[in-house]
Amino acid sequence: TFGGLVQLACTRRTGLMDYGSLIWVTLQRARNAREAIEVMDYLVQTYGYASTGESFSIGDANELWIMELIGKVRHGKGAVWVARRIPDGYVSGHANQARITTFPLDDSENCLYSPDVISFARDIGLYPSDAPDTSFSFSDIYDPINFDGARFCDARVWSFFSTVMGEEWSNQYLDYATGTNLTNRMPLWVQPLQKLSLSNVMESMRNHYEGTSLDNTGRLFSDIGSGALTGVSRNVLAD
Repeated sequence: TFGGLVQLACTRRTGLMDYGSLIWVTLQRARNAREAIEVMDYLVQTYGYASTGESFSIGDANELWIMELIGKVRHGKGAVWVARRIPDGYVSGHANQARITTFPLDDSENCLYSPDVISFARDIGLYPSDAPDTSFSFSDIYDPINFDGARFCDARVWSFFSTVMGEEWSNQYLDYATGTNLTNRMPLWVQPLQKLSLSNVMESMRNHYEGTSLDNTGRLFSDIGSGALTGVSRNVLAD
């Protein structure tokens, strides 16, 4: 759950499908990840959406995707969304902050999105009418990054990425993870230095910033949030 813009927070008055219902009903009907994305879109457009902004990890035996979705509330029924396929051999993660920024508009093999994801933002004054579609960033428009989003949400993804990418990569995005440079956004996915095992991914779900600059075990640290439970939400791995 990333929440997103308050004015787009949907409730039971705006629809029937909350994020939990989307998961359960879709799992009953979809045979693969792409079908799951189609089913979720159909459900929110048909029955309305009743949650705040959400990130979903969707995978089958061959593909893994991140889908991010937010409702329309009084502006219309349903939701707008974008989904990106994780390249084979890469890993990604999300932790209560929308992470999809700009996305390709003409690559249906690797990127899917609702037809009005950009036009809806224009219609309600969130995106300039003269701004190019190619510059549209889902996260920056529907869930703008702030200090809390970087330091207490994306920092957990940064910690996971740091464990698989090493100290040099970690230091490159430390100013973003600590909330001091919000323009230095991390990539949506990274290619680990070595192939990850199932146990590696399980360990990452227990990450407390160990081995990073925010590790508070046995050394002096300056960040008040150092060592907090990361709980990286639904890390996804493409082999």
